Amino acid sequence: MFSFKKHVLVCTSEKPGHCAEKGGPELLAAFREEVAKRGLQNEIYVTKTGCTSQHHCGPTVIIYPDGVWYKLVTKEDIPEIIESHLLGGKIVERILNREIGLFRKQA
Repeated sequence: MFSFKKHVLVCTSEKPGHCAEKGGPELLAAFREEVAKRGLQNEIYVTKTGCTSQHHCGPTVIIYPDGVWYKLVTKEDIPEIIESHLLGGKIVERILNREIGLFRKQA
């Protein structure tokens, strides 16, 4: 049985104008690569997801169990998401999607 600390879902919806056209599949691959490079495969599980209805601001990345949704995520954002949020517990405010999610306000 696997027990991960965090689950990262990357939207890769292939509908026209959705996250796949905006780099979702490449983002998924880069996220998996960075997690593996850091040896975090047993702590952070990275999977693809279908449409999250946020394609207007995709690619979308969702972090669970936190319920935090990020928007307009690029490959360059991955190290910061890992360091700040996944390992440090601090939301990356500049790409936080405030339209959706379970995020809590931070002091």
